[in-house]
Amino acid sequence: MLNLNLFLLGAISLSCLVAGLFFMQFWKQTQDRLFLLFGFSFLLEGINRAAIALSNNPREGEPLFYLVRLFSFCLILTAIVHKNTQQTKSSDASTK
Repeated sequence: MLNLNLFLLGAISLSCLVAGLFFMQFWKQTQDRLFLLFGFSFLLEGINRAAIALSNNPREGEPLFYLVRLFSFCLILTAIVHKNTQQTKSSDASTK
């Protein structure tokens, strides 16, 4: 069972890293902060999952791993809020 969990952690880690690279590529093309923060968040989460898989006691509930994941989700939330407030300000300026 442990080998299956490690395999799944590796697959999740790889998919997060690939998603992060795609978001970084989109950011490079558009210079949109949303893509930068999403890309950094996914890269951070991929590294976090790899660290969990490589640790001696692979438990996701450990405080360090949990705090990294919390920071990653806060980055995504910040990106969404920033994007929505940015669009609201630009639409308010265009109506005046």
